[in-house]
Amino acid sequence: MVKRILQSLLLTLLLTGCMNIDQRILDDIQLSTAAGYEYIEDDTLEITTVFPSFQTDKSIKSETITDSSTLSKEVRDKHSLQSEKPFVSGKVEVTLYEWKTAEKGINNLLDTLQRDPSIGSNVFLVVVDGSPKELLSKQYGNPDNGIYLSNLIEQNIETGLIHKTNLHQFLYKLYAEGIDPALPVIKQEDGQVKLTAVGLFENDKLVGQIEEEQFFIFKILLERKGNKDSYSLKLNEDEEISIYNIGSERKYDIQKPLTNSEIIINVKLKSSILEYQNGTLKNEKITYLEKEIKKLIEQESLEMIQQFQEKGIDPLGIGEEVRTRTRNWDQKKWKELYPDLKITVNVEVNLLEKGVVE
Repeated sequence: MVKRILQSLLLTLLLTGCMNIDQRILDDIQLSTAAGYEYIEDDTLEITTVFPSFQTDKSIKSETITDSSTLSKEVRDKHSLQSEKPFVSGKVEVTLYEWKTAEKGINNLLDTLQRDPSIGSNVFLVVVDGSPKELLSKQYGNPDNGIYLSNLIEQNIETGLIHKTNLHQFLYKLYAEGIDPALPVIKQEDGQVKLTAVGLFENDKLVGQIEEEQFFIFKILLERKGNKDSYSLKLNEDEEISIYNIGSERKYDIQKPLTNSEIIINVKLKSSILEYQNGTLKNEKITYLEKEIKKLIEQESLEMIQQFQEKGIDPLGIGEEVRTRTRNWDQKKWKELYPDLKITVNVEVNLLEKGVVE
């Protein structure tokens, strides 16, 4: 027993020495929880850092410091010059990129996150429709703004409204062949922060977005399996329905990889009806609704994919699916084939539950 304790102590000392761990007392440092980036000139970067200020009534107030430079690490040093405590970034929950800054490209801005061992790969990245400085300067609740924004994104992922995303997944899609990244877009409206869109990237540059009403379609095409998300459809001028996705499954049918032959995306959708106000839901009506939902989802899916092809972006990772099915992958050839490729979406809808509407 004594031998094991001595071994554990020795291992701890060795790890501490090898990792060069700099232990700091929490009261002696300023923990930044969020950072907003915006180019105010061609090569001048304005960075706003958020940190929590603990009040005597046990509430938490968000405070910000803003400065500018050509290097983000230099800005952190400038922030420390304005603070009674040195800034550390180990608690950063989310980083924000102003819209035009994201259009210019964020790869250089991600470099500092990748090189900082104290920052985890699960940090959320978001695009801001507006000024990150103005957004971060408001108080949105008792949690500090970094925690608040992180919770906002995380709960939208967990409830199925948007796809899973963080620093690790963005970097994977940035460097992988056959897929492009996508990030949530947030905006400040009437003193509150709202998730308004999903930003589409070509490499590291923002080139477009998916609107809120398209989130469901994007998600079921992107993810192999999904659930929890809900979706409202307008079947005609007088008929609407809201469904809840119990479970979706997406599979590809690629007969001849890396050729101009058709690619079929098969989606199986098991759902329950949340709301329907046009008559009693008998078996005949359920069959009719399944056909109408199938038709609408297929149509909207094809329109979305065609928009991606026109822009030359592949946020769904169709190219990645092709790449995993061929030994002779050629990125250049795929880029040439993709814009004119026939891609078909086949949806199978099964309404399992009628809910409380019958």
